[in-house]
Amino acid sequence: MRHARLFLALMLLLAAEARVLLRGSASGGRSSLDVLRGGAAAAPESEDAKALYALGCNVGRQMGDLSCLNEPELEWVLAGVKDMLLRVAPQVSLEEHMPAAAKLFKARQEAERIAAAEAGATALAAAAAEEGAESTDSGLVIKPITAGDGATPAGLSSVVRVHYEGSLVDGSVFDSSYRRGEPIEFPLSAVIKGWAEGLMRMSVGGKAKLTIPASLAYGEEGKSTIPPNSTLIFTVELLSVSEATAGAGAAAAGTPGVPEEEEEDDEDDDVLG
Repeated sequence: MRHARLFLALMLLLAAEARVLLRGSASGGRSSLDVLRGGAAAAPESEDAKALYALGCNVGRQMGDLSCLNEPELEWVLAGVKDMLLRVAPQVSLEEHMPAAAKLFKARQEAERIAAAEAGATALAAAAAEEGAESTDSGLVIKPITAGDGATPAGLSSVVRVHYEGSLVDGSVFDSSYRRGEPIEFPLSAVIKGWAEGLMRMSVGGKAKLTIPASLAYGEEGKSTIPPNSTLIFTVELLSVSEATAGAGAAAAGTPGVPEEEEEDDEDDDVLG
């Protein structure tokens, strides 16, 4: 199912890419990347351009499996899809080279998994060595930043309201309620295990840094723009705690996401979200 969605997202994105490449042929022979990134004019200005750019970002977010390829490699992928969409004869024998493509892709994914696991282990060790940090039996590292004096989530049925920011170990931010300008509310049954465990160790009014191993996050598969085997780092403020109704708790149970927005996007519409 995941690979089918990836393929669909890739096709939709590259259909737009092909149209850009056609326009690029009338722009001095520049590539699509040149057209899109060619200085100040590359920024979307019209409302249609902004909407299409947002669509591209959403599609790209769902194509996380391809993040194991570097930019030059992705350009070859784009070139191949562009030729197919424009009904241009392939420049190589597909029958001969598709097995090599599958082997290359698998090797890139495996290398990414190994690198992410090594970087994650280093980040977890560094987090555990920070003053005031605590490592739990599960592997979670929690470092209080501000002590809270309010209620503590009682279990997975608890509904929490939080402000947070999540990043990979390289510092790149992949999700942030601060950037959206408002906190988010969700039941602990709707988040990854590391979130649930960490928040059940916090009190309202508290703020903490959670360093979450991949085993308590998205594991060996990854999710969206989060690569496989990724250790995640969150700064979380616990603003309030309440109890979910029976219906809400049941609906949310098993949702493997950190704050639910991406899960809603995936369920409602794989492309437009």
